[in-house]
Amino acid sequence: MFSLFFFARLTFLCGLFFGASWGLLFFEHGLNPELTSFLLTIGFGMGAILIPVFNLTCLVHRIRGKLAQNPTPRWLIVSNFIWLLLFITFILFLNGPYYHQP
Repeated sequence: MFSLFFFARLTFLCGLFFGASWGLLFFEHGLNPELTSFLLTIGFGMGAILIPVFNLTCLVHRIRGKLAQNPTPRWLIVSNFIWLLLFITFILFLNGPYYHQP
């Protein structure tokens, strides 16, 4: 059976890795290249898939009225929605007119 609680925890962890990946772009770091590629893959790769899919799943559950019956904590759902907003901000930042200029 589908477990929204497990999906919420997995998405939250991908959101944390997404935040760490975004931080790697702005700050100088002396991390191991393998660790850096791991953080970027989990944060940007899996986060790009799981964060929107989880929020769409919560929206469908909300419309059907099943979200109130689910034992998933509200803070987890809200924090994943905040990760979605940050992810949309990141996408807009990458497509902005000043990102690719020297």
